[in-house]
Amino acid sequence: MSVLSLRLVRFRNYPKLEVGLHPRLNLFLGANAQGKTNILEALYCLSTTRSFRSAADDELIAFGQDEAAVEAEVEHPAGREVLRLEYYRHQGKGLSLDGKKQKKLSSLLGRLPSVVFSPDDLFLVKGAPVLRRRLLDVTLLQMDPVYLVHLQQYERSLKQRNALLKSRASGLESQLPVWDEALARHGAFLQKRRGELAAELSDRSGRALEDLTGGAERFEAAYAPQVKAGADEDSIRSAILEALRAGRRDEMVRGTTLNGPHRDDVRLSVNGKPLRKYGSQGQMRTGALAVKLAQLEILAGACRVPPLVLFDDVMAELDEKRQAFFLERLKRGGQALLTGTSENDFAAARGGARVFRVAEGAVTMVDAGPPVSARVAAQ
Repeated sequence: MSVLSLRLVRFRNYPKLEVGLHPRLNLFLGANAQGKTNILEALYCLSTTRSFRSAADDELIAFGQDEAAVEAEVEHPAGREVLRLEYYRHQGKGLSLDGKKQKKLSSLLGRLPSVVFSPDDLFLVKGAPVLRRRLLDVTLLQMDPVYLVHLQQYERSLKQRNALLKSRASGLESQLPVWDEALARHGAFLQKRRGELAAELSDRSGRALEDLTGGAERFEAAYAPQVKAGADEDSIRSAILEALRAGRRDEMVRGTTLNGPHRDDVRLSVNGKPLRKYGSQGQMRTGALAVKLAQLEILAGACRVPPLVLFDDVMAELDEKRQAFFLERLKRGGQALLTGTSENDFAAARGGARVFRVAEGAVTMVDAGPPVSARVAAQ
């Protein structure tokens, strides 16, 4: 799978852009604040329906404009397809596949699986639990459409239950069991799938870090559910129900739901010590990248195509050894887009890539890269 071309209309700082991509490696070089990251952001939106920069949709529309569009022609093993997202200020967004309007944005999920590496990945280690939960959710949403159904139902039920708790209406306690049951049913599915994914992330990222450090560092990503339960879905459901019942009085006082998968975490450690507390800046950076490499491998297996790799200005943060390691790992995958300010950061990749210069919202190809073989084009 690969993106053949990307078209932007009034997206961020691009009034209009059309760029053809190499099926393997693409480098976008330029000074900061010129629009390099916006290109990766656009592709990630086509992958997951949302930005990896946590921006509101309206922020994606060029200043002073009311509409924007992101469109890509994608080559799958079964053929080509055109994906298009349209943004309307204060009115949301719409999706078209091969020119046909879609009723649900979720129709996009899994069509263009992707993994993004960015300087903000450090917050996977240092930041709040919601960032680590989001990593699990974004991965699972690209792998399993059923997960989306349970996540949406859980979030809807949680919102309704919290609104009820905050209202402190008469008869409140008698109304809560309906929402308890919904939270427990959908939450059990989320907790089970997240736990399974965290275990696989831990195994794969641990092996990646061992390869990098020659076995000197043992990395672990352990799922930490707020409600402790057995491994099967029925046990988790029962445990969540019991936790909600036991905590009901406290929740009624505080006006919010205190128990459930919306409060879970993933604990990252190196050599048995919490990475967040005891890791150096370099260890945190490498640990976060190892998790993303594991995410890349898992998606490749689940989606049966190599995911799109979006590597945003990360090379400058790594020493020479780590640069070589991650570039070598990226070569094992599919199509990759990397941004940076200096060609020196990509010396190991420069000869096998299509190279673009980005300046003030204009993109110019300066090296077309190696010829595309029939075998590579078909992958």
